[in-house]
Amino acid sequence: MGLDVDKLLCSQKILLYAKNFYISSPLVLITFGTIYLKNILGSWHYKLHLVGKAKYFSEQSAGNFNLVTNTSVVTRNIYTRYFELPLISEHIPQRKNKLTNNEFGYFLAGLIEGEGWFGKKELHIIFAEEDTSLAYFIKKEIGFGNIYKIKNKKAVRYICKNTKGLYIILSLINGKFVSIYIYEQLIKHGYNNYFNITILPPTKKISLDNHWLSGFTQANGSFHISVVKSKTHKIGYSVRLEYSIKQIDILPLKLLYNLLKKGNLSQYNSGLWSYKSSGYSTAADLIHYFDKFNLFAGKYNSYFKFRKIYLMIRNGKHLEKEGLNKIISISSKGSSETSTQKI
Repeated sequence: MGLDVDKLLCSQKILLYAKNFYISSPLVLITFGTIYLKNILGSWHYKLHLVGKAKYFSEQSAGNFNLVTNTSVVTRNIYTRYFELPLISEHIPQRKNKLTNNEFGYFLAGLIEGEGWFGKKELHIIFAEEDTSLAYFIKKEIGFGNIYKIKNKKAVRYICKNTKGLYIILSLINGKFVSIYIYEQLIKHGYNNYFNITILPPTKKISLDNHWLSGFTQANGSFHISVVKSKTHKIGYSVRLEYSIKQIDILPLKLLYNLLKKGNLSQYNSGLWSYKSSGYSTAADLIHYFDKFNLFAGKYNSYFKFRKIYLMIRNGKHLEKEGLNKIISISSKGSSETSTQKI
């Protein structure tokens, strides 16, 4: 649905279907040439399935690196010269040491919509283990709550049950939610009556002018780097930069798709929805945004690699053996090329 790709991965078999129409032979696809799939969010759903040895569309955690050697790539470059890719700054702008209440409220609202929920007089937010420092930062900013290691999981949980702490949180995030789920939780558990406050309805809108998307990405977004075998690149490999978010609620992902006007939406058998984009122009748009509205802790490190490799691609370094090896090193090992952001 609305695929934003400039490369078509081909393995032993490609199955393309819409309702009861399907194509099972890759030779037919080659005959057609370049295929464009337009996103239609209605009664028709289009899905692209890669069957066989193709590994690119694998579920990975944030910042994962994937080296695919048994998948061939047919490439159609949007940019014939990589220096024509959108410009980004060579240097990451200085991070703000302190967010205003409004900025922090948008970040917190996005974070909660991504990995949080309200129970009866309690708030829970889940953090990946690598983002533990962010959990403590949230606790410090609120002034209340506790952090617990989740047994048998590489994750921690922030819990706030303190009345004053919940009121502070509610004051920060009220009116900043995008979808209906958290709003309904607050109404269901009577937060409006308990705190004598009007719970504002969701905005059903995403903007690149506040911290909401930063918080949402912090919760369950991924920056994924893949080096894929290619028949059309002289060096034999191409580099892909993928940004993705998974969520049970389609609305924020649909709004993100409509905002960026790039990428694709798909649904897993589990019911989970996914937004993905591997286009370089999407990467540039997101870099401009996250340079201004920062990520934190482990997620920042993944973003830093993603950003650094975009710059290398724009300078054509991915077309040289030395540059490709450096990209693999940065992506997989995170050595001295990876900057760590402290909170």
